[in-house]
Amino acid sequence: MAGVWTALVLAAGRPDHPVAIQEGVANKHLADLHGRSILQRCLDALAAAPSVGRVVVAMEDASGLDGLDPKPEAARAAEDLTDTVDAALGQLGPPLLVVLADHALMSADMIEGFLAATAADAAGVAFALTDASSAGKALGASRPDVLSLADGDYCVAGLIAFASAEARQAIELWRKHGALRHDPKALIRALDPWALGRFTGGRLTLKRAMERLSRRMTIKTHAVVAPMPEAALRVDRPEDLALARRLIAARTIGT
Repeated sequence: MAGVWTALVLAAGRPDHPVAIQEGVANKHLADLHGRSILQRCLDALAAAPSVGRVVVAMEDASGLDGLDPKPEAARAAEDLTDTVDAALGQLGPPLLVVLADHALMSADMIEGFLAATAADAAGVAFALTDASSAGKALGASRPDVLSLADGDYCVAGLIAFASAEARQAIELWRKHGALRHDPKALIRALDPWALGRFTGGRLTLKRAMERLSRRMTIKTHAVVAPMPEAALRVDRPEDLALARRLIAARTIGT
């Protein structure tokens, strides 16, 4: 159904962030990327995605939305990202698509492919990944965090879908264990001690991990592996922004 998803764009940012300082902006998402800000590019991708209707941007200072076209609705960004998403799911309701705005090369095709896969799998919660090997080849030195499983290496791609009210369980689980996100062994141990043995032994596949996580939350959880390696590019450092500019200028990925 067209326009059924509400998009929550996470665009919180500090003026002392290295990208913001270099670009002379109050928030890194307002940095210019070939004539459009990083945030505007994200909003353009959402506007071109038929499945997305309402768009809300979470930012500390709503004045940062001035000049965006069209100007989106504003939500207050909490100090903790989890609190921002939790409040939005409670206020806006499902289905809610959470988008990390600093994935500078987000496209409508990525968004539509992700939502279609979420619906096809009848998932209550879904998140996007990319193949880390492909991302590494496409993005060079800009390597994202990698999760190594038996069937491949994966990195996050900036899209999370909460398809039902029960999906709020995922937020609570992340609130409890999210601090372990940079330590896969500790995170898996906290979520599912049985899976840790398989992970340590190199026998935990992505499919099996999702089955175990679904059982843990009593709601179907799905990981969508996006075929576009550029989905892994986050502008978290000045060199990430420089890479995004080079890729767009060279038109190897597109504008």
